Amino acid sequence: MKTLADEVKVRDVMSSPVVEAWEDTSADELARMMEKYNVGSVVITRAGVPVGIVTKSDLVYKVVAKNLKPSDIKASSIMSSPLQTIDPDKTIEEALRIMTSLKISRLAVTYKNKLVGLVSVKDILQVTPEILEIVKENIRIRGITIPSSREGYVEGYCDECGEWSDMLLNVDGRYLCEDCRIELTKRGVEE
Repeated sequence: MKTLADEVKVRDVMSSPVVEAWEDTSADELARMMEKYNVGSVVITRAGVPVGIVTKSDLVYKVVAKNLKPSDIKASSIMSSPLQTIDPDKTIEEALRIMTSLKISRLAVTYKNKLVGLVSVKDILQVTPEILEIVKENIRIRGITIPSSREGYVEGYCDECGEWSDMLLNVDGRYLCEDCRIELTKRGVEE
């Protein structure tokens, strides 16, 4: 059975259009572009083909931290390359798996070798709460508990505070996180 998370595609959450610059664009100009368009990265192109990406972190770690003059530093010397890409028809789960394995937070979205967008962990997290709410409701309706690696604990949302926990325990038919169980114990002692 497919879940909603299986159905949400990269194209549904990606940012488009993408802010682009050339390899010889200076670091200070890249920073101004990020500020102007309120983005965390700029895709670097060569003859219209995406070849790398410069992120805010690249500017901080490769320019500022080394006390280099931003106007003298070119995008080609600080960009992350090759550009990691994903197809817009892939699921957000696949995108997260790739980002996690490569330890990156963004993927270029390409269709027929053409840049059509960017997808970031932030883009995916913006839709995740809605997906988790639907999954949570589905789990409640079916009365399913998700087994955890720890004996007796389950993962999910606390029925008291609504926060995610991997240490829920069933207390009088309600799944409570550790903090809410402690609070319940305190209230029981005070009464």
